[in-house]
Amino acid sequence: MINKLSLLSLIKRKRVIQVFWLPPLLLAIGLALLSGASSMVISSIVAISEKRRLRKSVLSFFLVAFSTSSAELSVAVNSIILGTMDVSLGDILGSNITNIALIVGASIIVATVIRPYRRKITIEEKEKKEFTTGLMLISITLISLLYLQYISQIIGVILLCMFLGYSYTLIRKGKEKEDNASGNFKDKKIKKELMLFLAGMAGLLIGARLTIESTIDIATYMGIPSSIVAATLVAFGTSLPELNVHVKAAYKGHFEITLGGITGSCFFNSTIILGLLLVFTPFEVNLLVLSDLILFSVISNLLLWFFIENGKMGGREGLILLVLYTVNVLSLLGIIVLRAH
Repeated sequence: MINKLSLLSLIKRKRVIQVFWLPPLLLAIGLALLSGASSMVISSIVAISEKRRLRKSVLSFFLVAFSTSSAELSVAVNSIILGTMDVSLGDILGSNITNIALIVGASIIVATVIRPYRRKITIEEKEKKEFTTGLMLISITLISLLYLQYISQIIGVILLCMFLGYSYTLIRKGKEKEDNASGNFKDKKIKKELMLFLAGMAGLLIGARLTIESTIDIATYMGIPSSIVAATLVAFGTSLPELNVHVKAAYKGHFEITLGGITGSCFFNSTIILGLLLVFTPFEVNLLVLSDLILFSVISNLLLWFFIENGKMGGREGLILLVLYTVNVLSLLGIIVLRAH
């Protein structure tokens, strides 16, 4: 009996050792997919911009933002079905904070500190106006919702109209640039580039999933509590596609892709996803319980707006955004308390 138990224990131990080699392998594959796919996405956006004479920021606003916000849209759809709207609202606000404070902050650091010959990021006046307009619209929307406290279906319709109006303005400006350009640029086919973009986005999503699932498996094997894993790795994993695309774009000197994609993602979350959520939710929701997240989101928006208005961004601005993200995470985990409850 003792020998049989020892044999079974040995077999189980060997299986655990064999299985443990799988998560690191999947982690390596996931990281490789993230790196290769993000490069593919960036190169396809640049190619489409050159062929169609459209600004890379506008393309990033629509193509990257729509694609990377699929996780938030999925959460919203499930929240509508299950009636757990507070989960989706928290996801939307948390995603906005992560996008601006973490991703833009990290992108600025990478673009200005790691590449020593480029100490400051300069933003063109035309791009500056579009970015700041989008950020101010998001901030005004969130502050207004917090002031109203209760939101309903009518607010949802207004948010959808706001998204359509701002999107139309961006598209019209992009078309003007294309039409005013000389030559037959608009006749150039972009089918190949669009296919590469879609393939790159698919690679990003698959790579992110492989990376986060394998990381969770490794953390579980090492005995890390599931609550900590959920609050850190899972939350961070949903931002991996945006993080890879925008940090690499900034490193390659295409910071307009970073700002366009981040602004677009936040605007998409705060208008169309929140709007759809409200339109299809038959009851009012009290936003006071999410006041901390709303305030952090507004602060991050206004900080980035201020940095863009100054025209140049460097390591100091990136560090400020990263500190804001760290304070937000510590506040959510209850490590620091910013107000008396």
